[in-house]
Amino acid sequence: MSGSGSFVQLPHPGGEHRPDRDGHKAWTDYDSLHARKFMQVRGRSIDGQGMERSGNLWAWGEWEAPSELLQRLDRPDSIHQPEYLWSPYYIGRPGGHARLHNTDPFIFGDRMLYSNCVQKHRKNLKRLERGSLIVFGSMKKHGWVLDTVLVVTDHADYLAEDARTALAGLVPDSFLEVTGGPLADNDTAEAFRLYRGATPDDPVDSMFSFIPAAPAGGSAGFKRPVIDLPEAFFTKGLRQNCKISGCLASETLSELWRSIADQVLNAGLLLGTHAVPPNKRRA
Repeated sequence: MSGSGSFVQLPHPGGEHRPDRDGHKAWTDYDSLHARKFMQVRGRSIDGQGMERSGNLWAWGEWEAPSELLQRLDRPDSIHQPEYLWSPYYIGRPGGHARLHNTDPFIFGDRMLYSNCVQKHRKNLKRLERGSLIVFGSMKKHGWVLDTVLVVTDHADYLAEDARTALAGLVPDSFLEVTGGPLADNDTAEAFRLYRGATPDDPVDSMFSFIPAAPAGGSAGFKRPVIDLPEAFFTKGLRQNCKISGCLASETLSELWRSIADQVLNAGLLLGTHAVPPNKRRA
């Protein structure tokens, strides 16, 4: 292995979205905070023996577009288990996306995507190298919990106002609607960099992007796994902004990635490597 990259610890709000009265959750607007959803998706995963499996998965993630409530879950062991299970979808919005939150990171499609979060304020997030490792999670009372790991394979620079056209062909159509639409209609002239994630079929130094996941089924979901890493790269209590450790050898990044993956697997979870993009519905 050779080269160097950055390790990024990027926290985001860790609350859980609650349903609206009709059993759905509408698109989240600027009057509400970003939050996470516990979702059922069709996808692929890798277990602790390195075996790949396909089928319905349960996983935490960001999805600020609409969702349908599938079931209310039991929480027998902890309040940190999810209370709701969602099926994500999206709708076209001919009137635009003014004051609607975008979804970032975007865990669906052939490659996981990171496109804009915190980049306005931390300009060096627009200069990450291939092989950089970005961990997304939230600070909770019991520790720093993980929901997404993205290993950078390539990137594309774009203006927010051009997101739906500039990124066409690089991302799923659902991304153009649920992330590109709000960016184009709210951030306009801001410049961002889209990062696409490595996959098991196209890894970077044996690393690939993943989400902690579990096979779908049952009456209770799982807690997001707590992770801990050397303090030179990782801050246990990080709630806001981000922590960036640059110019790291690929060997160091691979060791950090392996530690995170092992902590997820040791928590009894799978490495979710692919999720089919949500369907578009009529308004």
